[in-house]
Amino acid sequence: MADSSLAPRKVPRQERSRLTVDRILVAAAQVFHEAGYTSATTNDIALEAGISVGSLYQYYPNKDAILVALTRRHIDSATAGLVGLVSALSPEGAIRETFRTIVDFLVEQHDLDELHLLVMHQAPRSHEISRALDEAKTRLVEMTAHFLASRLPDDRERLLVARMVVATIDAGVHDVILREPRGAARRAATDMTVDTAVSIVEGSRGSKR
Repeated sequence: MADSSLAPRKVPRQERSRLTVDRILVAAAQVFHEAGYTSATTNDIALEAGISVGSLYQYYPNKDAILVALTRRHIDSATAGLVGLVSALSPEGAIRETFRTIVDFLVEQHDLDELHLLVMHQAPRSHEISRALDEAKTRLVEMTAHFLASRLPDDRERLLVARMVVATIDAGVHDVILREPRGAARRAATDMTVDTAVSIVEGSRGSKR
C-alpha cells in the first residue's frame, strides 16, 4: 500500500504549476546538499525556491515527500542516460570495452551528481520508489538482453545472463568501486567489476556454441 505521507499532494498540470514544482525540487537539491538532509527544513526549501512555505505544502506534505520526488526524477534521468549510452554502442564491439564504458559512465555520474548518494541511499523507500527502482532494473535487463542477442541466441539463457550482468555491475559500482578512493584502488575495483561481468557472458553455454 502506498504511503500517503510520501506522495505529492497535487500533480502539476498547468505550466505554472510545473514550474513551481521544478523550483521546489531544484531548491531542495541545493538545500539538502548544503545543509544536509537531517538539518534541512521545508522553510529552508521554500526560502531557496522563492515561494511561501504554504505554496510548497500545496504540492508536498513534508521534506520526505520532496526527497522521494527527487529520487523518482533521478531514477528516470539515470535510466534514460544509460539507455541512450548503450543504444549508441555497437553490439558487435568488444564486450569488455562496452562494459567498461558503462561502468565508467555510472561512476562518473555518481561523482558529478552530489545528490546521488542522498537520493539513492537515504530517501524513504516508499512503495512507489521501490516499484520505480524495480521497473528501472527491468528496463536495463531487457536492454542488456537485447544487446547480447547476437552473442546468446537462447532467449532464456540470454535473459539470465543479462540479469547477472546488471546485478554485477550495479553491485560493483555501488558497493565496491564508489567506496574506494580515487586512483589505483578504484581502477582495480573497476577492472574487477568489468572482468566479472565479462566472465558471466563468456562463461555462458551459448557463447561457446
